[in-house]
Amino acid sequence: MNPKRLHPQFKKLDAIIKKYDNFLLIIHPSPDADALGSSFALKKYIQSIKKKRNTKTRKHTSKHKTATIYSTDKPGKDLAILFNSKNVTTKLNLKKKDVIIILDRGDVYYKLGIDKKIATLKNPPKKIINIDHHSHTEIKTALNLRSIKAAATSEIIYIFFDYINFPINQTVAQYLLNGIYADTGGLKHNNTSPEVLEITGQLMRYGASISKVNRVLFANKTLSVLRLWGLVLSRAQVNKKTGMVVSFITKNNLKKYNPTAKDLKDLSEILNTISESKFSLMLTEKEENKIKASLRSEEYKKIDVSKIARLFKGGGHKLASGFEIKGKLKQTKDGWIIK
Repeated sequence: MNPKRLHPQFKKLDAIIKKYDNFLLIIHPSPDADALGSSFALKKYIQSIKKKRNTKTRKHTSKHKTATIYSTDKPGKDLAILFNSKNVTTKLNLKKKDVIIILDRGDVYYKLGIDKKIATLKNPPKKIINIDHHSHTEIKTALNLRSIKAAATSEIIYIFFDYINFPINQTVAQYLLNGIYADTGGLKHNNTSPEVLEITGQLMRYGASISKVNRVLFANKTLSVLRLWGLVLSRAQVNKKTGMVVSFITKNNLKKYNPTAKDLKDLSEILNTISESKFSLMLTEKEENKIKASLRSEEYKKIDVSKIARLFKGGGHKLASGFEIKGKLKQTKDGWIIK
């Protein structure tokens, strides 16, 4: 990505953070390492700034600005090792918030009905900010800091910190490395640019540990999770015409094996490594009569899975997208179907 392209937005963002006191950071449901890494790091910066002197009372306060992270879900068990779950609230409170910042999935602003809830407030937030690296996630009324060329939202936050000369300590460096490392598949995906490697090296110089995040995200799998992986792989089928590899997980499988969101994401990646695959489709049955679909591909396969996702009102990246459909998985004498 070209950092200079975002410099005008970075200047506005920093001015807003310095002007206002109460912030709400909103991240998507089933938050991943990038959503958590970018929000935890930005929260640290916001809380490092002291409130300005109250000109009405002429009293100086040493209290710092406040920032709350909200998601409909707490971090999964694996991510809770990297991010303190206590710092994520599942109770949405829009009152007395000066600024709302959406991180890593700008479309949740509409999907969660945040726009409609704000419209009912007597004193709505002064500013809405959207920081994201996904496509088709712009918020019309917001200050949008988006770059689809960024490997992760955490990369955008790092570049913002570099622009404002914020001194990154070991804790913040680890948050950002967690997000970047996860969204690049452990620095193996095609979005691992030379700039990403340079940023990774700098974060390590600040004290972040690759072995720590790798151990949590890509190693130390339980026997139960490995058995689930075996089950999913045994169900995998290849469509020879399209090159699609598809498999699925039922809600009963979820209850039995209790995988984390990261475990399910990894399964999509594993299906995509099958040699006959041009792209993979992973179907996960959810409790509320919905099926979540995750699509994956690789640059050299020349399949833009985001186009497929948008056909079903979903979205994401060219190589990693998803959508949801209504229905449930049912087994018949001819195999499994979506009913």
